[in-house]
Amino acid sequence: MSLIVGRILSLLPAIFFLNIAYSWITNPSEAAKGLGMPLLDGIGRSTQIGDFSAFFIGVGLFSLLGALTNKVTYVYCAIIILLSAAIMRIVAWKIHEAELASFFIGVEIASVVILFISALLIRSGISKKNEISVDQE
Repeated sequence: MSLIVGRILSLLPAIFFLNIAYSWITNPSEAAKGLGMPLLDGIGRSTQIGDFSAFFIGVGLFSLLGALTNKVTYVYCAIIILLSAAIMRIVAWKIHEAELASFFIGVEIASVVILFISALLIRSGISKKNEISVDQE
């Protein structure tokens, strides 16, 4: 049961972040607005769309791969990316006088917590599954 719950928990951020990636690909001006910024022009637009799409695709795919393969290493990769983003938002606020993006930090931290619980449940479910197969031999 813990394996199933863990996989479902990993799917939730996967769907959320892949949906945002889809927005960056299909409607970048609305996606940018959703993050509180204008869509840039020229090479800035290319960088903005490329980097943000890659970020959300990466987090989404790592979360999805963790759910589909039961390999928590993928989930940990998504956690690292999200924690890095939250930390860098705080650095931008403290050092570079950016506005504190508390809502976005909250979303990133909440996603990290969900993914961490997911990883624990997947690992626990795999351990229980292995114990059952050893007992049956």
